[in-house]
Amino acid sequence: MLKTGHIYHFFTAIVFTGLGIYLWIYPEIVERKGIPAKWVTLILILWGVFRLINGLLLLKKIKGNEKD
Repeated sequence: MLKTGHIYHFFTAIVFTGLGIYLWIYPEIVERKGIPAKWVTLILILWGVFRLINGLLLLKKIKGNEKD
């Protein structure tokens, strides 16, 4: 099984949140396809926050294991 580290989670959080903010500023990119840009933006930003939380929890777990 592929194990990812906290750096991967932080990087993907930045990518997804950045893309969500970009689509918030330029919604016409998505709206040309008939997709509501507000929902796409909301989903991407929430997914970025979820990835950030996963990265923080993984980092906390790594730091906790170092103390043992």
